[in-house]
Amino acid sequence: MTDSTAGNHAAIPPSRRDILFLATGAVAAVGAAATIWPLIDQMNPDARTLAAGGPFDIDLSPIQPGQQIVVKWQEHPVFIVRRPPRR
Repeated sequence: MTDSTAGNHAAIPPSRRDILFLATGAVAAVGAAATIWPLIDQMNPDARTLAAGGPFDIDLSPIQPGQQIVVKWQEHPVFIVRRPPRR
């Protein structure tokens, strides 16, 4: 028993339902991306925060071995210790 249509691989044109399904999926994907983008973008820090966290210079020459100084960076204390040389 052989099937005569088994060797015939004719392309079936898409129906109207298939095209509407693909169009609906594409619109849903664009809508989801448009909804999620602002939520992800708001997680980035603003320019003022980035500017406040910039590098700063401290003159370490007056610090003696074993001495500690405290400086403020972004409203947090930073402890700088000049350790004595190893023996």
